[in-house]
Amino acid sequence: MAEKPVAIADRLFRDLMAPLVVGGELRPGRPIGGKNALALGPFTDTIDKELLAHVDLGRVRVARRLAPVDRLAAPTAADWALAAVLHDLVQCAHPDLRVRPSSRLLQIATMTADRVAGPASVGEALARHAWFSRALEITRTDTEVSFWVGKRTFLGQDPPSRLLAWPDLRRVHVDKSPRPLLELPGAGGHVDAPTFGAGVSAWLKKTPLTDLATCVRAAPAFTWSQETLRLISTRAGRTLALRAQDNLVSLDVETALGRATKPLIAGRASEALAIVTALLGERTLAAVVERAERRTPEGDAPAEDAFVARAIGAFGATALLAANQGALRPELASAVRGQLEPWMQTAPAQTAKTLLGA
Repeated sequence: MAEKPVAIADRLFRDLMAPLVVGGELRPGRPIGGKNALALGPFTDTIDKELLAHVDLGRVRVARRLAPVDRLAAPTAADWALAAVLHDLVQCAHPDLRVRPSSRLLQIATMTADRVAGPASVGEALARHAWFSRALEITRTDTEVSFWVGKRTFLGQDPPSRLLAWPDLRRVHVDKSPRPLLELPGAGGHVDAPTFGAGVSAWLKKTPLTDLATCVRAAPAFTWSQETLRLISTRAGRTLALRAQDNLVSLDVETALGRATKPLIAGRASEALAIVTALLGERTLAAVVERAERRTPEGDAPAEDAFVARAIGAFGATALLAANQGALRPELASAVRGQLEPWMQTAPAQTAKTLLGA
């Protein structure tokens, strides 16, 4: 008998969405599939009211790190669909799924993510991020138990108590290893790691603030998408993106954003590059102003990817200074221009100048 959408929503909320926000053990169950994922709707009237209240508070705490909000909208149909896709992505790497079913499930999850609408507004992007900000923190704890005659490994399961009995006599040693979500295909899963990464990337694109907030991840590599570009094309969206990256290592952010920007330059995508330049310009200007105020010198020239981001950022920062003359004290403005000028002579900055018609 087919599971009803209300029942799917109930277990999805209880076993994945709620613990993803407030913490606790995620308990993914039977795969949901694309058709069911896209059929889910606003079922908040049928789920646990007390748990929903805790989740709402947790989501507001996440959002308030980035913006002064007191309430967030209930999950939209797109939020439910993304939660269902994330559920199935986790299940794709389950060690008990055979190769063919898990690969097919991954294909369906990726195709379903592609069909989910991106956020229609900055507020919706923030609300969605409040659901999924910790998605890449999902881990499975694997346990290896060694004893006097051998060892056994339990993937995401607790070993039976009988195996742990008489630890001194049987020389029992327990080693627990947390496996992040993106490592699961290579830790007992049956799906190809790059294909799994592509599925996660397709999912991340639909929650662009989360995508930007995790841009320094090793895989899947951050790339500019229509959704992330749409978000940072607005003043409010850039502010959220910059705040979401505040707790990341600046050089790592520059490396990720520079790597993602190089294809825009190579493809002469001037419209997208103008949007990215505005974001990088604000990042660079804030960093240069801070250095100028503290009278600290700039560090050594970064590697290629970060070099591109810093050069494009210098171009954007120079444009911001020109458009807001008088915003800085004359002596501070002069010091800032002095730091930006060498970067303006670099090839990436000159290319941006040509492409953007400045």
